[in-house]
Order: sequence, then structure tokens, then C-alpha cells
Amino acid sequence: MAYVSQDDKAKLAPQIKKVLSKYGMKGSISIRHHMSLVVTLQSGAIDFKDYTHGDGYIQVNTYHIESHYQGKAKAFLTELLAAMKGPNYFCDDDAMTDYFHRSHYTDINVGRWNKPYFLQNTAKKAPKKVVTASIKVPANSTITDKDTAEDLARMNNKELDKVIDRLVDSYPTLADTLMSRIGYAMMEKEGI
Repeated sequence: MAYVSQDDKAKLAPQIKKVLSKYGMKGSISIRHHMSLVVTLQSGAIDFKDYTHGDGYIQVNTYHIESHYQGKAKAFLTELLAAMKGPNYFCDDDAMTDYFHRSHYTDINVGRWNKPYFLQNTAKKAPKKVVTASIKVPANSTITDKDTAEDLARMNNKELDKVIDRLVDSYPTLADTLMSRIGYAMMEKEGI
């Protein structure tokens, strides 16, 4: 009988994260019904639009990756599936005798039914000159998210470009996270 525990997930997670990182993908790892290891891709550099019905959501058939996908998507999904199975995976299924015995099932989702996959722009820009800027805040005041948003809104394009360049150069992970969250928030406001 298929069974996957939190310990199994923890052992497989480093290899799964390595594959996600290699292809510039962001996703989550979960367990469904104690028998399926599930990876849900939230955003990334691979374009899956040719494989969806236009809704940004796919339940990948892990048995037919080789025949249904091409190029980078096929290479990524094949590596991801191998990482999800891990070294201790086995499958002794025999459909003829209605006998199903394997270490665990594997499910790959691209996006969610209520939150579509977000394709990130991966164009590389030429390195820019580092600009240092700082916001001086009086010692006895507090900064709120409203103040920060207003400060950004009042900047001209040149000032805003400097702040963004510094953010991307100094804190690339934060910049990527902000970009994803802003994209999702805009899609939610538009009702996508």
C-alpha cells in the first residue's frame, strides 16, 4: 500500500528543491491522503501555456510526460518526477490482477484551480551601477506600510528606478518575492 510520511517528504525535499532551483521555478511540496507526494508549481521561468486550457492550471499526468511535453518543460518535469520518486521508490503494481503496491504516488500541479501559474520574465539585464540611497527617518517616528507606499508613489521615474535597481542588486530574493506577490495581487483584483 502506498504511504508517504512527513519524514519521507523531508528526505525528498532537498532534491526536489534543487530541481526547482535549477530551472528557476517556485513551488510547494505537500502530502495528500498520506499516499501522494504533491508538488504544486506557483511560478517560474518555464512557459506552460501550450499545455493548459487557458486557465493557468494543469494537473500533469506523470505517466505521459515523455509524450505530452516538449523541450524545457519535458526536461524539467522528467527531472522533477525522478526527484519526487527518490532512491527508495518502488512500484509493484499489477493492473491485470487488480494489485497495487508502490512506495508512494506522485502528483505535479502547475498552478492551482483558484490561483494560476505565474510566468516570470527571465530576461537578463546588463549589470547596472550600484546606487546607494537611504531614507532618513526621525528616531522617534514609526514607519507604516502606508508611509512606505506613499513614499514610493511620490517618487519620479528616475528615483523609482534607483530604488528598484538597489533592491534587485542588493536583495534579489526579496525583489523576486515582491514581483510575484504584486503580480498575484493584481490578478486577484482583476478577478483572474
